[in-house]
Amino acid sequence: MECPMTVTRKASELLNIPTMEICDHIKKVLSEKQRFYSYINIIENDDGFDTTVKPILWPFFLSTKMNITFADYNEKTEVIVSTQSQWFILGDGFNAYNRYIRTFLDGLRKYS
Repeated sequence: MECPMTVTRKASELLNIPTMEICDHIKKVLSEKQRFYSYINIIENDDGFDTTVKPILWPFFLSTKMNITFADYNEKTEVIVSTQSQWFILGDGFNAYNRYIRTFLDGLRKYS
């Protein structure tokens, strides 16, 4: 259940990657070193992946949950990425959550 004070963001993209290959590509993107944050606590489950985005350079920025799911469309795969802030975060003044999603999808696009 989503807490009313959290900030959530969601985006999806249809990629030219067969669903059979998508998990390997997601793992590669999650293992890539990012400049300002890292992916920690990566859990693969039946529906996709759950991870936490943890800022590196800005310790006053709090970590954010990220969920990655996907759906099969023949030789293509729809990837759905969502973020959810910690319960007491009221806004996203720096647009960080959309940037986390966009950067992840950009990384995944390299494989399509």
